Amino acid sequence: MKKLGKIIIEHSKVVFALMMVLTLVALYFTTKLYIKPGFLDLLPADDPYVQVYKEASKSFKSIDNIMIGIEGNKEDIIKYIDAISSKLKTMDGVDAIYARNPMDFMKKNIFLLSPDEQQKFLLKLYSSENIVDFFDSLNQMFETPDNGYHISEQEKRQFNYILDSFNNLLVSINNNDIEAVKQNFQGMLFGKEYMISDDGKFGIVIVRPGISFNDLNRTIELVNKIEKVVKDEAKNYNVKAGLTGTAVIERDEMVTTERDMAITTTVSVILILIIFYLGFRSFKFMILSIIPLITGIILALGYAKITIGSLNIMTVMMGAILAGLGIDYSIHIISLYLELRSKGNNVKDALYGVFEKNVRGIVAGAVTTAIVMGIFMISEFPGFREFGIVLSAGIIFTLISAITILPILLKWFGKSFKDPGKTFVIDYDIKKYRMISIILLVVLIIFSAVKITKVQFEKNMLEIEAKGLESIAINNKILEEFELSPDNTIFISNNLAEAKMLYEKIKNVKVFSEVDSIIPFIPETEKQVVRLKNAKTVKSLYVEPINFDMNKLKNELRRLNLNMLKASLSLNTFGYKDLGKKVNEIVKSGIINKLMDKNYEDYLAIQKTIISQINSLKKDLNDSEFITIDKIPEEIKSNYVSDDGKVLTTVYPAGDIWNADFQKEYFKILDGLNVDNVTGTSLLFYKVVKISAEEGKNLLILTLILIFVVLLIDLRSLKYSILALLPMLLAIVLMLGIMGWFDIKFNVVNIIALPLIIGIGVDDGIHLIHRYRREKNLREALRSTGKAITMTTLTTGAAFGSFVLAKYRGFVGFGLLLLMGVIFSFLITAYVITSIISYMESKDNKESN
Repeated sequence: MKKLGKIIIEHSKVVFALMMVLTLVALYFTTKLYIKPGFLDLLPADDPYVQVYKEASKSFKSIDNIMIGIEGNKEDIIKYIDAISSKLKTMDGVDAIYARNPMDFMKKNIFLLSPDEQQKFLLKLYSSENIVDFFDSLNQMFETPDNGYHISEQEKRQFNYILDSFNNLLVSINNNDIEAVKQNFQGMLFGKEYMISDDGKFGIVIVRPGISFNDLNRTIELVNKIEKVVKDEAKNYNVKAGLTGTAVIERDEMVTTERDMAITTTVSVILILIIFYLGFRSFKFMILSIIPLITGIILALGYAKITIGSLNIMTVMMGAILAGLGIDYSIHIISLYLELRSKGNNVKDALYGVFEKNVRGIVAGAVTTAIVMGIFMISEFPGFREFGIVLSAGIIFTLISAITILPILLKWFGKSFKDPGKTFVIDYDIKKYRMISIILLVVLIIFSAVKITKVQFEKNMLEIEAKGLESIAINNKILEEFELSPDNTIFISNNLAEAKMLYEKIKNVKVFSEVDSIIPFIPETEKQVVRLKNAKTVKSLYVEPINFDMNKLKNELRRLNLNMLKASLSLNTFGYKDLGKKVNEIVKSGIINKLMDKNYEDYLAIQKTIISQINSLKKDLNDSEFITIDKIPEEIKSNYVSDDGKVLTTVYPAGDIWNADFQKEYFKILDGLNVDNVTGTSLLFYKVVKISAEEGKNLLILTLILIFVVLLIDLRSLKYSILALLPMLLAIVLMLGIMGWFDIKFNVVNIIALPLIIGIGVDDGIHLIHRYRREKNLREALRSTGKAITMTTLTTGAAFGSFVLAKYRGFVGFGLLLLMGVIFSFLITAYVITSIISYMESKDNKESN
């Protein structure tokens, strides 16, 4: 290394000019570098989820949704939904709005759209001549099907709403509330018109954007635009409204992280300035150290443009990571340079001394860190591969800049200096305290080992988000009120026949809360033939309300009571205990018994209302036209069928898709369906996490092996290689112990700290051992190297540890783990490794004596 130093120092102008030319060339390429922020860019191009996502985006513009959550009273929510739907339909970037069910189409085609088991009930209901016939049809509704109950998740929610409407209908009949009778009668027949919770206090509107969510910048712009309209309009209707969905949560992440980065960067810069001044008594040397760091980062960015062309959401932080790592090389160089100058060496001799005593250790530390990052290059996962290419090269470039440019700058501008004093110098009687240091570490390791097995991975991925985000609160509210996740999964079929086969396969899957398909709108032709006959039978019957027998009405009410009890038992038997309980509660409420006590005149008014409603519905009843794809209204059809004939089926999970337990079950069932052409943003995210976990584990093990091999080659000693590796390994054990004791969980963000701890944690041991083997004096080696490794620990801690001030909880965990890993590595190097070497020295001295 001394020869390299002579070349650089003796030919400083040529070397500096060459580095500046290379930096300018790299700067040109850096200006051409761009960021691809989408999840698709992290996955292999031939991944099925990616291919289907791209194809679907071509056919349907967007396959992801934004959800609007609205809180207030029911009347205000309905008015707001109508108003906001009208406004958003005309907004650029919005493709479709799902705000209400197509009630007119459903009323017209109720016979065609209803399943065979409901045809008998509909015939009875639509043929009713009086109130007795009406209750006779209601009895039909509660008779147990011949083959028992088989209810999907989607049908269960519909059944639940029908029961609520039925109960409300009975109550409104008992109260002689004519308007409520009309409303609840329609609700019982056709279900909810609006997506509003059972208590009427929360509603949702689904917005389908006209852009792909993989274009993150345009998506965020659209989310902001929609949010402004949503918030402004809410003020006019006395409701509270906000957005949720994958895109909204991503937008909130970006806003939070931008705020966090501004704060943490400011804090870390201030702390690093203080550390530099305390360590070197001059800001000049800090400025000199930053110049090679900047050139190294520019070279790395230029290299990234030449090799991979762009940055993704994993590599976009490379500048911050390289700054945190690259500054360490400058600190080691400046620290020894000032030490040698303080001892009377001139500038050249001090610089030669740096190359002779320090640079080999710096190179070894940088190479091991580069290996940690570079090992990711062999991954099949593009996110990891690009991360490895960019970061490993970046470390080498910052190293080259540090050992070429910084010595030259010190030669030109480092002649004057202040004695840095003993700040950060580590100097103590190693022999005196070595036993205490080792015993203390052993105790801490034992305490850590007890809890290591308790360390868990965070199952709810939303727990890494900032606290108090409105998008997360609305996401949880939708899960609570509607038992569905806003993050959908989509299936693409080439034609209606494929879409029908798919629908039959997935309609009863328990992890799907809602299966949104065009197939239920197009029943089979043979079934439509029979159902059209049923519709024709009742349409021609215009009924004038006739007198009824009160005793017969009471018999129907008693029968209804009995049928509902039977239905409750049957539902419980078939496993639908919630529905069975609800039916039983209606009976136990005594509402049917109350109806038996009503007088004849009250029932005449109720009968008139109900028969009038039935006659009104019969007028527009379709009894002649088959429903075909061409007959479906365009506002319905466009939601499912693209211009090129592709058919979209959307499913909404029945649980929290970001919860690992539900996620595991969800994707296991999804894989078991053996269905092609499936994708979704949540699926892409899951695939990224899954591949990261699977490949990351293997890559970390391989990294440790390669680092050990490099140490063996560099140090040419098994015992010293083990000693150099120990601080990092034991630091990880202590970190895991603290995580276990304080219930700190790994998550998809903070787990990135592990490879950084491996890369950084081994550096201190390398520097100490290199200096010790050269100086042959342990205390002198620690005194000299200790200051540099203390400063590098503090600057690294300031750079990454400042993340604990972040609002985004993923960053807090990342900063905390990295801070623990770096500090533990430093303490073990300075106090335990030195103690072990001291014992080794004593043993060697005894053997030599």
